[in-house]
Amino acid sequence: MAQRRSIIRVPPEFATLATDVRVVVNVLNDYLRDGDVDVEGSLAEAEHAQEREFADDQITDPVVHIQVRAHHSLVAALDHLGGVAACIEAENVALATMSLLRPIVVAAGTAYYMFDPSISVRERMRRGWNLELESVREQLNSLDKAEGQRHWEQTAVARYRYLTWAKAHGYQNEAKNERFGERRYWLVDGTQRTPPPSELKLAEQVLAAVGDGSMGRTVYRFTSSFIHTQPHAFTMFLPAYTQYDPQTRRPAHSQSPQGCTRAGNP
Repeated sequence: MAQRRSIIRVPPEFATLATDVRVVVNVLNDYLRDGDVDVEGSLAEAEHAQEREFADDQITDPVVHIQVRAHHSLVAALDHLGGVAACIEAENVALATMSLLRPIVVAAGTAYYMFDPSISVRERMRRGWNLELESVREQLNSLDKAEGQRHWEQTAVARYRYLTWAKAHGYQNEAKNERFGERRYWLVDGTQRTPPPSELKLAEQVLAAVGDGSMGRTVYRFTSSFIHTQPHAFTMFLPAYTQYDPQTRRPAHSQSPQGCTRAGNP
């Protein structure tokens, strides 16, 4: 009986879809396993060879550091994809899939932004260390300066090292006082003066690369509504008594399944 119920709740097509998602996870796993800085002829190898141009006593391995950070984004993406696969074939799980999608598009967007093959290693350093500065700022905002003073000071010293390193290598920085939290810093270099893109922009850029520039905003906003359990995320489960077909003037919930759903039958 339990097996029959499971088949009804999780159709075979869902199991097939979960398998397809895991194929993508395995491809990313293989890429990360083989994608080291010593791969002959790779862009990573060429940029790693320039490490000494950027290294000093403040940051001893700035190029590799940023390459690893971009890999971390892919790790986050594939880990959450594995979670999506598990949710797809699980009984009584639907909304958790939505919550997993936003980290996937943001992490993929971060890797896409940092791994852009068309930019110079210098611009890659600017982008990567800007994201590091954003991360440090978030850490400082998360710490209680009074209760965790030692940890706060160590994190602030890391930010100072990053800015000192940047200045020594010809980068400038701009700063902005935010309404809440620590001051925001980002590196600028010649005509490259933009701060790090928002999570929304990262999602837009990576999905635009596969053919739909507007999909990123939709996916990010819609999945965010589930993460924050905002009321509009659940409108698909509400009855549609106030909606009607303009041709027949009949309530939409009495029409075919293409219309809105009946209450209790999402």
